[in-house]
Amino acid sequence: MDGFSATEFHKRSDFKGPCVIIGYTTKAFKFGAFNPEGYRSTDDYYDTFDAFLFYWAENDEQPIILPKVGGSGAALFDYARGGPQFGADGLLIGPPLAPVMGGFAGPDTNSGIGDLRQAKSRLGLSYAKRPDGRESLFGDESKAVIDEVLVFCSPQIASLY
Repeated sequence: MDGFSATEFHKRSDFKGPCVIIGYTTKAFKFGAFNPEGYRSTDDYYDTFDAFLFYWAENDEQPIILPKVGGSGAALFDYARGGPQFGADGLLIGPPLAPVMGGFAGPDTNSGIGDLRQAKSRLGLSYAKRPDGRESLFGDESKAVIDEVLVFCSPQIASLY
């Protein structure tokens, strides 16, 4: 267990290559995402068609994949004070709690660090809606409490796609 702060997330994943993220909510829902660009705490976004979200429907062994839609633009956001973010609203795990750009942060540089136990999702603009028509990765709920987040990063992941 490495903790749930965005700082820990970036300490362990920045500059490690593409990442697969798998999460479990407190309601035993299993979901994930693929970031082909990796993380670097740039406070910027990346364009790509190769990123995607996924989840497991009840009793399914294979995940359901939700591809990037609406062009390649702003597929991934890489905020140093936030966790993984896919599109502006497709999936945010540990969103930053304070503005990340364009202002004086004050004397406490740890303020506003995202908590990876919190997640939210709105599908349809950046990533495809679920096949059942639901507009959140989490089904009927736009927010979820995360029980566990696993992040697997490796330059070799790029050779698999």
